[in-house]
Amino acid sequence: MKNVRPFLPAFLTAAVFLTGCSNMTMLRTKELRAVQDHVDSLRTEMVTLQKSMYEEQKTQSEILRLIRADQQVRFGELSNKVSEITMNLNENQSRLSKIDEKTAAFQKKIEEKLTSDSLTDNARNEEIQRLFQICMSDFNAGRFDIAINGFKDLVSQYPDSPKASEAEYWIAECNYAKRAYDQAEKDYLSFIRKYPDSPKLCVALYKLGLAYGKQNKGPSKKMVWKKAIEQCPDAPEIQVIRNEIK
Repeated sequence: MKNVRPFLPAFLTAAVFLTGCSNMTMLRTKELRAVQDHVDSLRTEMVTLQKSMYEEQKTQSEILRLIRADQQVRFGELSNKVSEITMNLNENQSRLSKIDEKTAAFQKKIEEKLTSDSLTDNARNEEIQRLFQICMSDFNAGRFDIAINGFKDLVSQYPDSPKASEAEYWIAECNYAKRAYDQAEKDYLSFIRKYPDSPKLCVALYKLGLAYGKQNKGPSKKMVWKKAIEQCPDAPEIQVIRNEIK
């Protein structure tokens, strides 16, 4: 028994030491497990975050794809519109070119017609002047009936010519020269009524008065000469009229 007592404290010390070691090991194991659990939790969060980031990236990629697709569609539509506008512009330009060509052709025809009409008018005026001169030649030669027929033909063929009114005056002159005073009276009256603005109005009034005088129509002569004085106070014939009235 003497040998057992000294051994007990040592045994107890070893037991306490072992117990302490065991508790420490358990504590460390718990700490390790807690750390491991935390690490696992972080890994899980990381995986979740990665999945979330992947999904978000995927979503963004899809949105970007859609945006690009939409842009491509819009660009295609815009390109089509530009092409359509370009085609319309080209078509309009072509139409304008054709219109310009037609306008130029039409203008050319008008110019040609005006030139032709001018040549025709010149030829027409030359013909009228030639006929008038022939009639005047017959009148001056005393071929009054021939001159009358010529003047009448001129009036019939070219009624709108200035020479037509002059021809009618000379028809009256031809009849007066033939001493056909009654017919000359009618011709002068017709001329005065048809051409009140003619340069030959004053002389026609004067000659009408002479025609009345040749037929012994004094009152008519006096009346028409009075009208001549009123309308043509400065005409050369008026002085003759005034002298005869005196």
